[in-house]
Amino acid sequence: MSTSGTYTWTMNLQSLVNAALRKLAVLSGGSTPETFEVTNATEALNALIAGFQADGMPIWKLDTLYFDTEAGNPLYTIGQGLSGPGTVNNVVPLKIIQAWRNQGTVKNVPLNIYTMYNYNLLPQTAAHGTPVTLAYQPEASVGYLALWPAPADTSYQIVCKYQKPFTDMLNLWDQVDSPRYRYEAIIHGLASRLSREYGIPVQDRQELKQEAEMFHQQALSFGTEEGSLYLQPDTNGKW
Repeated sequence: MSTSGTYTWTMNLQSLVNAALRKLAVLSGGSTPETFEVTNATEALNALIAGFQADGMPIWKLDTLYFDTEAGNPLYTIGQGLSGPGTVNNVVPLKIIQAWRNQGTVKNVPLNIYTMYNYNLLPQTAAHGTPVTLAYQPEASVGYLALWPAPADTSYQIVCKYQKPFTDMLNLWDQVDSPRYRYEAIIHGLASRLSREYGIPVQDRQELKQEAEMFHQQALSFGTEEGSLYLQPDTNGKW
């Protein structure tokens, strides 16, 4: 059997919009969408992709953040282009799922990840020491990462595994920030969102919505990390 031997096929903003409009029978016979149609579809597409971030933490969107501590400073602001004391120049994480501490030859010491609520219940004393706990709060344009206790010096490196947001699609040649197995979910999801604007009958809109959800769930079932779950009886009788 002869195959191409390549794995580079991808879709850009123009091809995604065209594919969605073909599902709605708006395009046919090699026609192209009007400029206003591309603009409206791009807005809907970016909203759709941003909404997919709420699905959780797919393996392919996990990244690693590194930063060095500052003596006596427990709070760090994360954002692109930031500089100066107490800042980390990095895309704003959606969530931090794992963190550890490095110091010299001592590597990968796990940090506890607390909610901000539980972090605020810790004794916020003036004493400095070795960080053992981390809390993170994302906002619209920056994120705030807090360590406890405040680092005693600059010898610590903090490493965080975090969920990275999807990149925006702004230009017709921008490629979608997703693996190929999610393309069907994006195309059908966009077609479903645009169907009302193009006056598609209710029954057809419902079918489009069902197809979009089917492809969405299919993509979700593949994009999560696989691992083992271990259960054991509570021999201490605490629960």
